Amino acid sequence: MQSADGALYLLPALPDAWPTGSIRGLRARGGFEIENMEWKDGRLTKVVVRSRLGGNLRLRAPNELHSSGGVRLRPASGVNKNPFYQMEETPAPVISADAKLTVLNPKPTLLYDIVTQAGTIYTFLSN
Repeated sequence: MQSADGALYLLPALPDAWPTGSIRGLRARGGFEIENMEWKDGRLTKVVVRSRLGGNLRLRAPNELHSSGGVRLRPASGVNKNPFYQMEETPAPVISADAKLTVLNPKPTLLYDIVTQAGTIYTFLSN
């Protein structure tokens, strides 16, 4: 889990040696706690998040999720309104015309915005 880059990113760098597993008790920026996270074949199967402070939870996941409690997962758009996830603008890099650049192809992810209430637990499951 990584809580940077404006979102709470689940399974950002899962090693090939751990295709299936689970973890509990991770704390993230903004008062969010991953109480339980399970994955199989490199895909999230279940995530339980406690919101200690409330506010917007911008969740980045490697596969599609839905809420087991009827909470709406809507596609994220714009800047994350949660002040704990504000990002500073980075100026464009200066790149020499002679530079040999390697193009990276990161795995695609989905980005959700979930409005949370303080003290509430949210469960998300794979589709």
